[in-house]
Amino acid sequence: MYKDLEASLHDLFWSSEGAPSEQPLIKDFLQTYSGSALELGCGSGRLLLPLLEDGYLVEGLDNSEEMLELCRASAGDSDPVLHHASMANFQTGSIYGAMMIPAFTLQFISPEELPSVLAHIKSHLHPGGGLYITTFIPWAEITGELEEGKWLLDHEAKIGEAGVARDTAKCHTKFSIKRLSQQLTRNHRYKVVSPQGKVLQTSESTHQLSWYWPREMEGYLQAAGFSVQQTIGDFDPEVPCDENSQVITVIAKLDDEEGAEALA
Repeated sequence: MYKDLEASLHDLFWSSEGAPSEQPLIKDFLQTYSGSALELGCGSGRLLLPLLEDGYLVEGLDNSEEMLELCRASAGDSDPVLHHASMANFQTGSIYGAMMIPAFTLQFISPEELPSVLAHIKSHLHPGGGLYITTFIPWAEITGELEEGKWLLDHEAKIGEAGVARDTAKCHTKFSIKRLSQQLTRNHRYKVVSPQGKVLQTSESTHQLSWYWPREMEGYLQAAGFSVQQTIGDFDPEVPCDENSQVITVIAKLDDEEGAEALA
């Protein structure tokens, strides 16, 4: 999925927004569901590597080899266990006590594919295992706050150490939206510009995303054999989650009679 400048600039843009907001939620989740865990869509390890440093037993999986190489390069002494595969058909050879799909990664999966993806995840979880999912509702696009079809500056960050002339990384984005079918298409243009204004690198990408309302996601999970334990709005467990929340985190538990061990 991620390659070229989109891969290499991924962490730079995320880090410019501060510490990951969902890291505390993930840690609480992993403390509840013990044993080894698997992060689906781990990318360059932005969330995975800090968890390893804190002693959590987490493996990573991603369909982008470039992102996994970035993860290995950033790992230091962590030595992460990484798998290059799709979340729709991965085979790691292990059964897990917990799985995580943070950072909106599930939204690359269409509603038509979602039931089979959840069934595949279930087959790699112990009975009673946990599943953590974070998605977002694109309210700015839905309500027209952002103009459809217009290129807008989405991210901008400096590259390199402060105190010297530095290159600037930029990402411009335009979108189209199908509100009834809950589909969002985002086109991205990435470029790196020198202090003198010369364009040094460019690349483009297109992402097809689906969004899911909270009750809709809960319905998919229940149909797949999970019971929803908690639904959190905007990374704040103290705030009730409703249809107006922008970020939806769902924590679900695989029913005790389900899962890999029960199917064996």
